Amino acid sequence: MAYISDSTDFSTVNASVNTAIATPLPQGAVNFYYPTMVVNTWYRYYDVDSANVIETGSFLSISSLVSEQNGIIQKLSNLIVGSVYDIQIDFHITVVGTVNLLIYSGTTLQSTHALSGSTSQTIQFTANSTQDTIVIDSENSALLQVDTITITTPPTSIPYLTGFTVKPDSISALGEVTFTDGTNDVTPNQLQCEAYGYTYNQVTGTCSTFRYNTNLNRAVANENNKTFGVGNSTQTGTNNTIVMGENNTVRGFSRNSIITGNQNEIANGVNNANVSGTLGEVTATNSTVLGGNAGTDALGERQAIQLMYGTQTTDGTVVDSYLNNTVDSYFVVPENTAVYFQSETLAVRVGGTATGNVGDFKSWVERGVVINKSGVLSIVRSRTSPAADGNHSGWSPLNSVSGTNFLQTVEGANNMTIEWVSNIRFTQIKTGVTL
Repeated sequence: MAYISDSTDFSTVNASVNTAIATPLPQGAVNFYYPTMVVNTWYRYYDVDSANVIETGSFLSISSLVSEQNGIIQKLSNLIVGSVYDIQIDFHITVVGTVNLLIYSGTTLQSTHALSGSTSQTIQFTANSTQDTIVIDSENSALLQVDTITITTPPTSIPYLTGFTVKPDSISALGEVTFTDGTNDVTPNQLQCEAYGYTYNQVTGTCSTFRYNTNLNRAVANENNKTFGVGNSTQTGTNNTIVMGENNTVRGFSRNSIITGNQNEIANGVNNANVSGTLGEVTATNSTVLGGNAGTDALGERQAIQLMYGTQTTDGTVVDSYLNNTVDSYFVVPENTAVYFQSETLAVRVGGTATGNVGDFKSWVERGVVINKSGVLSIVRSRTSPAADGNHSGWSPLNSVSGTNFLQTVEGANNMTIEWVSNIRFTQIKTGVTL
């Protein structure tokens, strides 16, 4: 998805609006232009007489005089909030002096990147709105000449499933999937192929994401996806998914999900999810998400999440309960995010020789707040036990954190087989600032 595709777009620069801005640059230029800027159109700014941003010989030339500053600005279009994009800049000559590329959402600066090099540079950014703005700013005897600027969505990276040392790496035009062990290409066996949701052909020994048909130009992996509305995207490897609304995204290698609303997103490899509302972000399999955002908010800024943890104990050891009862799987709290949680846990005895009976049970309600401050989690919590019956001495769940993971640990009793389940609800604020 290219927004500025080649240097021919620079031909409009010489005729573009060129304004002297008295306030500090480049913020003053963004404040001045943003409310009325037409998308995908260049605008120029300068201070004093440094008005020499031009297109010449099919390349873009930006230079500034001593103690002066100027630049060029453009509002992008059709970005997907929360999606990652690559800005590829191919230089005409080596960058000289101080030249920065800046990303704004509205009039708020999101990131600053120094430009350097003699041939090319790739800068990555995460869209904070559907129309983020890019600025190239030069100051104090700087010089930059550019052949092309291209903005694209980078290739998706698929995570390893728990217990597997290989994962999907590429899909051929015929739909055949090649795996990788992180270094080498690997032909997957049937177990590996089907674990990631593909179809294994025992006759040919191949793993496929769709059955190839020469009459179709396939952009996605499976014809069983259904989309209703404009701007929706089901990326490669998405299967059996229904999308109703506008500008929703399924990141790929995801199965059996439903989206209703607008600007929602299901992350890579997440299955059996249900998301509705606006700008809801799903990162956990078998979860339900309600996004309660305005269209200009960040992805997942305000949302409610419901998911389940589970495990079995046979002694009094403290062990982790896991997301979807899948070993080593946890809910990850995003950076600079606070979540209020309520964990409703039920434990039922199903076996064992200790005192008591099969069917003994106990329940707990634990609530509190977990906050991720620049990658460091902390928790404040309290707990009650609304109901219990039989012998449940020593049984105990506890919510805690480790790294960026939300944990549910449980403790049973010796010679008792106990099944544990927790229905956990999160109310999330992704702050967008450094906490």
